[in-house]
Amino acid sequence: MIDRHTFHMFTLFIFWSVLIFFWNIWLNDIWTANEAFYAEAVREMFENKNFIEIYYNYEPRFNKPPLTYWSIALSSLIFGLNEFAVRLPIVLYAIGSIILTFLIAMRLYKNVHIAFYSLFVVMFSVQFFINSRYASPEIPLTFFFTLTLYFFLVGYQTKRWIYIYLSYLALSLTILTKGYPYLIVIGGIVIFYLLIENQLSLKRFWKDFLFLRVHLGIPIILVIGFSWFVYMYLKFGNQFLDIYMEETIKRALTKKSKGISDLFFYIYVILWGFLPYSLVFFYSLYFSFRDKIKKHYFILSWIGVMFIIFTIAKGKIPTYFIQAHPALAILTGYAMYHYISKNKYQTYFYYLLYIVPTILILYGNYYLIHAFNLDYFYYIIMAFPILYILKYKDVRLVPYLSALVIAFTFTVSVLPIIEKYRPYDQIGTAVKENFVPKTIPLMIENRFIHNLPFYTKRKVLRDITTEKIVSLYRTRSKPILALVTQETLQKLENAPVIWKGYLYKKSSESRFLILIKYVIKAYHGDMSGFEKRFLIYRP
Repeated sequence: MIDRHTFHMFTLFIFWSVLIFFWNIWLNDIWTANEAFYAEAVREMFENKNFIEIYYNYEPRFNKPPLTYWSIALSSLIFGLNEFAVRLPIVLYAIGSIILTFLIAMRLYKNVHIAFYSLFVVMFSVQFFINSRYASPEIPLTFFFTLTLYFFLVGYQTKRWIYIYLSYLALSLTILTKGYPYLIVIGGIVIFYLLIENQLSLKRFWKDFLFLRVHLGIPIILVIGFSWFVYMYLKFGNQFLDIYMEETIKRALTKKSKGISDLFFYIYVILWGFLPYSLVFFYSLYFSFRDKIKKHYFILSWIGVMFIIFTIAKGKIPTYFIQAHPALAILTGYAMYHYISKNKYQTYFYYLLYIVPTILILYGNYYLIHAFNLDYFYYIIMAFPILYILKYKDVRLVPYLSALVIAFTFTVSVLPIIEKYRPYDQIGTAVKENFVPKTIPLMIENRFIHNLPFYTKRKVLRDITTEKIVSLYRTRSKPILALVTQETLQKLENAPVIWKGYLYKKSSESRFLILIKYVIKAYHGDMSGFEKRFLIYRP
């Protein structure tokens, strides 16, 4: 059991953490490009009054199944189609994934301390937290993936088939979120777990496997999980099939391998993506193999099968491993509670696993405060993790508290500053205020900005050459709406400008650290990461 003081303290930590998850999710314009796909597709769903077929920029988008789109559409139906409604379901799925992490840890270890530690670890793991701030399928997938395994675990341990039935439903929703490959991933986790749980006894394994009643589960998965895929194939045929196969099978099997480095790809991903507890996780992984604790079998199956499958797959993307974060957190939470050595040197090493990432995070927080000239208040709250160590003589939650501090700084003050250099909604406002008919597409000179279909509510023509824009303008054969550079504007005599401003030009905003680097430069007067653009409209 946990004492009342600790419970109240943990509850306070969770309250502030959840508040940060929600804070300012309405503030920033739609991020390009991944979030733009979902926001604009939902806008077109409402415009077309068709929530089955997915279109982006008025072209069919077959890359991903519809459940994330439907979640955003439901939120938008309630709150209106805006940035808050687009991101709200993602945050709710993130909170749900955190709760499931707590529940699985409790079920496996029957220890509330381990469950709380697991919760704190997963909450601010770098990849998980960042992906919870914008619309993409990774966090919804994590929720349904984890929900599937939770229901399976409860059903298997209690021998109540109703939970296995619920796990099949959750698996169907997992497939509707990211696709049929996750049937293989989750199926692999379950089968491998049953094998090692039964000490490789095929007789006992088969008995447990029969309990799953796969013959009843497969129809559920086919009817619910594959319904959208069947509809899309019947409607679009090979056009749908070719693109979706390219997104799944061909990406996994035909991409060029980078050789031996591919074997370590997801180790590197865990090292940075699971900060601030990645070092403690590797420590806990060592002890889990050394101690051979049966309670770890489920978690190790989860991590191991995902690592093997995604390492074998030739297409490698860091976000693929986010669905393992609950398992990484639970194994780490167990280590935080149990593995405290009495050996002096091992204790020093153990403390370093917590102190090193804490120092790195606090330095990152200091850098943001200094770079953006933030209020001295932010320096004061940096002392919070240090005061916690001094008071409780315990380093285990200090990385979490330091992550809480930098997340507070980031969401409350840094995001508003970044937004000053992202005027995409202003472009949409200019189009609206000048009553530009929706039939006139927006042309963007020599590039494509993914969120402008959402803000201008029209088709956007990508990578239009300078010569074509100049030719169309001079012929005066039809209306023109174009986003051009300053050099091109000089070639367009007396072109009516309805908006002008600076737009980020260096790379995709998904490379967020690079974006921050150039925003800091812009904040101090160096606009080298941005280019001046002019929106011209001639009826």
